[in-house]
Amino acid sequence: MCYCSASIIQTAPKAFPFWLETFSIFLGDVLASIFIASAAYFLWYILKYPGFRVGANWTYTGWDANKMGRLPNDSDTGVIQLMPNVSVVSLDMSMRKIIVAVWVRERKDLHDPGEIHGMLDLKRSGMPAEVRTTGGDVLSLPGPTIQCEASKFGRIFNCPIFIQTSDGEYYQAESPGNAAKGIVRLRYWAQNRLNVAKRWALSRLGPT
Repeated sequence: MCYCSASIIQTAPKAFPFWLETFSIFLGDVLASIFIASAAYFLWYILKYPGFRVGANWTYTGWDANKMGRLPNDSDTGVIQLMPNVSVVSLDMSMRKIIVAVWVRERKDLHDPGEIHGMLDLKRSGMPAEVRTTGGDVLSLPGPTIQCEASKFGRIFNCPIFIQTSDGEYYQAESPGNAAKGIVRLRYWAQNRLNVAKRWALSRLGPT
């Protein structure tokens, strides 16, 4: 009996090219580095940028809120003077910016600022640069004195307040009627939680 055995040829799979394997590893490392860098930048942006926090309130003369029991409204008459008081708390001591002016205006947009109620040039007013530079102690800055009719008090009192730095940037202050929103609100929330965590850690490390 004659048996014809068929030849079975088992073809081994082609080896994965070495350069493709090397490239895939390199690409994976690059993507991982980009992801880590992006996450680190996002955390810095949330917790540190712009390196300080701006707040403001108002002082005014020409109206006795204690006696009247309220603030002026649209039906009141008389003349009132208002002045914003700005405080700047530094969060990143390496971020040093010189504040050159305080603005009371509807928007920070240079081309469409809206109504500008007042501006104080801190340099021209004689305030030394060292007491208006971020990256150190809390800064206390005066704003422009604004005189208005009592009926317009609310309009100015709730108007945004901005500081302008020497590099031409504008930063809005938290002020009455202008609470933080969006990414800024998230940033302040994260910063507050971080400060709480820091105080807790320091209390645990301190003497008992």
